[in-house]
Amino acid sequence: MNPLWAIISLSAPILLVGFIAFNIHIQQTRLRLILAFSAAYLFAIAIMHMLPEAYGHSNAKLIGLFIVLGFSMQLLIDTFSTGIEHGHVHLHSNECHSHLPYGIIIGLVLHSFLEGLPIYDLNAPQNSNINYQLILGLGIHNLPITIAFVSLLKEHQNQKLRNWLLLFLFAIMTPLGYLCSYLLQTFGLHNYEAYSQAAFALVIGIFLHISTAILFESSDHHKYNIAKVMVMACGIILAYFIS
Repeated sequence: MNPLWAIISLSAPILLVGFIAFNIHIQQTRLRLILAFSAAYLFAIAIMHMLPEAYGHSNAKLIGLFIVLGFSMQLLIDTFSTGIEHGHVHLHSNECHSHLPYGIIIGLVLHSFLEGLPIYDLNAPQNSNINYQLILGLGIHNLPITIAFVSLLKEHQNQKLRNWLLLFLFAIMTPLGYLCSYLLQTFGLHNYEAYSQAAFALVIGIFLHISTAILFESSDHHKYNIAKVMVMACGIILAYFIS
């Protein structure tokens, strides 16, 4: 996968799903199933693929530190984004509807940028320096986030042009993280191995926080129905076969 296709693969699903979400209403029950699938996939890909690869390097203690930092950083981002990375938004006051919640937008774009950092790894053992498993994971992960984000924009009834500009901003943040990592490792960063490991571990922590939060929040009274169990199993199976 060349860099252009990587950028298209990261941004095109967001724009496509955003276009659909702007024009149709998606039922909450279906969104919860998508969330359960994406959470199970993210959790499985973090455990089966990303953790072994991260700990394959020498400095295991540093990897563990950045995983904890990533988990904590996402917890901090949640205070601004109100959980939109989990596929939903908590808005409880009429004041929230009278203006665009820029804290949510800032938290979301920061989250998306960080996720793009480990996609490029100059020292990857594979033939390609682009982590295609991570790209697929982010693509699945961003589907419910896009739906929630578009629902938020529609709720505030902004101008269509502004809504599309904000959606485009969200769509390009992960590719920008990837491009930033590419430029740092290719042209300006000498110790790129340590950087790549730290970025990879940071995103593992983010994935673990988001996936466990979704799995906890998507259950009713800590119980799961058959449909959710099935889609979660599909997410785990998919992660197993592509890892």
